[in-house]
Amino acid sequence: MRTRTGDSLLALLKAAQHLTSLHVREALLRSFCVGVQRALHADRCELLILGVGLDHRRLKSVGWCDRAAAGGDWDDTVDGMPGGAQDGFLARAVDNGVNVTRVHDTHGWRMAFPVMHAGRVRWMLDVYATTAIAAVTVDGVRAYVHCFERLMAHWDYANLDTLTGLLNRKTFDEQFDQLIAVAERARRQDGERREATELPSPAWLGIVDIDHFKHINDTWGHLFGDEVLIRLADCMRNAFRSSDKLFRFGGEEFVVMLRNVSAETVKCIFERFRVAVETHDFPQVGTVTCSIGFSQVDDRLPPAELLGRADSALYYGKEHGRNCVWAYEDLVAAGELVSTAATSSAQQDADQYF
Repeated sequence: MRTRTGDSLLALLKAAQHLTSLHVREALLRSFCVGVQRALHADRCELLILGVGLDHRRLKSVGWCDRAAAGGDWDDTVDGMPGGAQDGFLARAVDNGVNVTRVHDTHGWRMAFPVMHAGRVRWMLDVYATTAIAAVTVDGVRAYVHCFERLMAHWDYANLDTLTGLLNRKTFDEQFDQLIAVAERARRQDGERREATELPSPAWLGIVDIDHFKHINDTWGHLFGDEVLIRLADCMRNAFRSSDKLFRFGGEEFVVMLRNVSAETVKCIFERFRVAVETHDFPQVGTVTCSIGFSQVDDRLPPAELLGRADSALYYGKEHGRNCVWAYEDLVAAGELVSTAATSSAQQDADQYF
């Protein structure tokens, strides 16, 4: 006779099998959390991520699913929504160094499963259940967590830059296709909108380049140059949203993909990041600055030209003082640039992909 415990373990096994078929990071995170919620019939499961680098103790919600939703549907956490940073239970779970932390109150059971990455806790799986979960089922969840940890390690090895931990150039093509699709949907909604509907926010592509990076390497050596790259990547993770795509595109050049950001807000976002870099104290080197060029994504243009537009704005900034943020559209409107694709280094990089 099948028991509830047996059903839960079988469901965890099937969920682990499903995880092995996924290749998109967001899908892995979502399915990992939903798999536990459905297998345990939990009231709610939430996945939280711990900060790295400059803010390594901050917990931020990635998303959650609950039994009240249709079949445990996943909800992404809105950026800026507070996570578990002030949650004493989760703080203890991070510090305990054990496989699971449990507490029981009048509402039921709460369990926190740490998820490791590169030798440290990277995520926390927070589970709420009205009824107690059998010990063997808890062990099954831990085995499921270990499966997820190995899959994420393989994903990171294939898709992340080994020095900075940002997305690498190999993943750029796939993510760019998704960004184009977002821009196309926004344009069609804009064309079909009614007066009462809200205007869709566009997508943006930005290129970040460290000012005088060759001088940094020549003066302090490549070890300190690498430290600058690592610290700048940390600044990026803290300045941009978790849903934004951040790439190390090559050398001292980085690419940022933004979705659903209004034209009135986008320059402020990039400017905030520029200031964060300028005011950060880089070891030995001291002050480091960066130049940024960005452009709105238009799905009707070739990808290479879209990247070239942001690149044109970047190199305009390089030629006009550095440590600045320029929008391609603003420069064209002011007559400083003509509406043609750039032919600089980032343009050549794009030609290798498209």
